[in-house]
Amino acid sequence: MLRHRLAALFEPRSLLVLSARRLPVVQTPPTLLRGRIADIPLADDGRWVLPETLDFLQPGQRLDMAVLCLDPARLPAALGALRAHRPRALVLLPHETPAADPQETRAYCQAWGRMNDCLVLGPGALGVQRPHLGLNLGLADHAAPAGRVALVAQSRMVAAAVLDWAGDIQLGFSAVVSTGDTAGVTVAEVLEYLSMDPRTDSIVLYLEAADSSRRFTSALMAAASVKPVIVLKAGRQGPHDSAAADAVFDALLRRTGAVRIRFFVQLFSALKVLVHTKHQRGRRIALFANGYGAAHLALDAIPPGGPVSRADLSTQTRRDLVALLEPGAVVDNPVVSHAPLEAHGLQRALGLLAADSNVDGVLVLIAPDALSDMGAATEALAQFSESASKPIISCLIGDASMRSLRHHLDRVGLPAFRTPESAANAFGILAAYHYNQTLAQQALPPEMLNRPPRLDEARTLLGDAVMSGRLSLDRAACRWLLDCFHVPILVEDHGVPEAARKNLPMAIHVRQDARFGPYIQFGPGGRPARLATAHREIELPPLNNYLARQLIQRGKFWARVLERDLSPAVFEQLREALERISEVISQLPGVRTLSIDPLWWDDTGLYAEDVQVTLDPDYDGERPENQAYRHMAIHPYPRHLVRPMVLDSGQEWLLRPIRPEDATLLQEFIRGLSDESRYMRFVSMLRELTPRMLARYTRIDYDREVALVATMQVPNPENRGLLRERIVGFAHYLRNADGQGAEYALVIADDWQRRGLGARLMTSLLQVARRQGLTYIEGIVLSSNRAMLGLMTSLGMTNDPDAEDPGMRRVWMNLDTK
Repeated sequence: MLRHRLAALFEPRSLLVLSARRLPVVQTPPTLLRGRIADIPLADDGRWVLPETLDFLQPGQRLDMAVLCLDPARLPAALGALRAHRPRALVLLPHETPAADPQETRAYCQAWGRMNDCLVLGPGALGVQRPHLGLNLGLADHAAPAGRVALVAQSRMVAAAVLDWAGDIQLGFSAVVSTGDTAGVTVAEVLEYLSMDPRTDSIVLYLEAADSSRRFTSALMAAASVKPVIVLKAGRQGPHDSAAADAVFDALLRRTGAVRIRFFVQLFSALKVLVHTKHQRGRRIALFANGYGAAHLALDAIPPGGPVSRADLSTQTRRDLVALLEPGAVVDNPVVSHAPLEAHGLQRALGLLAADSNVDGVLVLIAPDALSDMGAATEALAQFSESASKPIISCLIGDASMRSLRHHLDRVGLPAFRTPESAANAFGILAAYHYNQTLAQQALPPEMLNRPPRLDEARTLLGDAVMSGRLSLDRAACRWLLDCFHVPILVEDHGVPEAARKNLPMAIHVRQDARFGPYIQFGPGGRPARLATAHREIELPPLNNYLARQLIQRGKFWARVLERDLSPAVFEQLREALERISEVISQLPGVRTLSIDPLWWDDTGLYAEDVQVTLDPDYDGERPENQAYRHMAIHPYPRHLVRPMVLDSGQEWLLRPIRPEDATLLQEFIRGLSDESRYMRFVSMLRELTPRMLARYTRIDYDREVALVATMQVPNPENRGLLRERIVGFAHYLRNADGQGAEYALVIADDWQRRGLGARLMTSLLQVARRQGLTYIEGIVLSSNRAMLGLMTSLGMTNDPDAEDPGMRRVWMNLDTK
């Protein structure tokens, strides 16, 4: 694998320090930098002399990193002298002397970085820490303890506060980075690096402003597909437009699989439950407590319609609890026992709750009890949690006598909280994480809905309007547009049926967010709803069947009105209408807004009283797939790449982009490879992909990477010989950090090698790379893999020695010359 561009920042191999104060990394050099640090002293007048060469660098070799902590007035001179060493990364730490013009200083430093192909972190950055490497590139004398959590913050003050607080609860970190006042190194780049970092199991992200839409979305999606990502974002308060933008940001996080928390105090609760706890598959929880008070406080923290709800225990569970617990114990949910806690009885009670099919998780609330052996009860709880198939969260209320017991439970992987409210909130975080992960795995069907839209006709309709200077469609044109996409809504000219007007109207709106592009709103409609600024649910396109259903059913309008009154047939029409409207805005970047309000309904159909569509004056009719769907925050599944193919032998096969539901097929493909083929691909003897690797290779964001599979229809002996799909080839590229090129990989099933399949699959991958505007593609191949080297050479690729490893070859191609 090629070295990531941010490796110079997180794992530097050489370092130059020019600082007005002595930095920790100079006082205790980490092993990876021992003998490869140039510590440049400053004279009493603040001047310095940079050597022309560094003895630990080979002639022509670039310096990995430079760290500067200087009076801002001296930065231009320092950067000018530093140019000779061509650092790959530059960290600019805060100095006690403020800049005369901070904005001008930032702009100068960022421009210097762009001109010298150098990553710039700062000015005013907290720095970078990699505790497991002993790397502390900042001003803090005390480094964070080593752990598995990465902290990324746009505020160095928030980062410093998290580190200080984490020390009190013994939380360790795999990486800490603060981007300072501005980001030459963007949050998106850092997320891309951390998503592939084997030392990082989860990521905490503090945001004050998100990066540009597509790059940030892609990076967040890549990271959240393989490890929990917790986002704390400031700026929720503000005018109506800010509130709408915040709701769109929430929708984006749901679709990427990340979890947003609202308050700083929730940060460590989220880390506890997402890193250590079994992840629940539903929202129904059971509560067990040794007193009424704690149970009711926890229930008060579970709002109606929130991410979790109180489970309805089965009749059998309640009977078994009556037989087990003391007379007078409460056996509804919550279950409350006032008898002294006894280890075996506690485990049996919790076992009954966890075994109930109506229960998705168990919350245990224990207050100090002088009649109970609290240590034995805590140990019993820890043992039960280890063997339980469902998530268990505990709350040991109190501090003086309960703190050490909570720490014990935390150490064994059972999250323990101090208050009922924080424990209940932690379950909500778990449920939200599972829900968001489900949304993140949704992809469009490989084919359009049963009737494909008349795209050429719709594009002509919009193009003619824009060419005529009309930026909105009249009623007839709106009806025509909806008909082109077969939207099952009647646009009535002669009045809405009286039966429909008896129901509360709905509304569908397509709006534009300045950062994240189009989004879809659904909720109550009509003039009263508009005047009351009714709450509407928001989702980002593209939508599939599941996402459209969730958009309808997530809101209060569904729970209070539609669930009771909407017929199943009309619900399906509404769901299909949302899917097809999503298709409108995905395929027609020229549509700026679309409103169907009020949308009336009866037992048989949907009726639009008013439809409005506005257009983008710059719409040029270009197909969105040729522009990587730049008008949207989320790249749709590229179903235009699904193609039936035929080998020279006449064997039929299917070329298609991989999908999240292909995880089982991909695992079978990897398991079926010979040891030699697996080694040639992964340079290791792994026999199957880990769950994290499976997610990484199947949950693809097709803006930053492409994964194509070749599949065949083969008999399935487990199902009477009926045909099933089998993956026989896999080709993948991941866009490099420079945005211009990509690193590729190719592997073919052993029994399908030397049949021309690899050449056809790789040729298709190269065609996609050119279409996405990449200028080069490259890969690292074992020198002993002569078959792969021969194939790539036959495709016109160049085969060069790898500068860092003589056992590997760098195989590459300039795509803009073919």
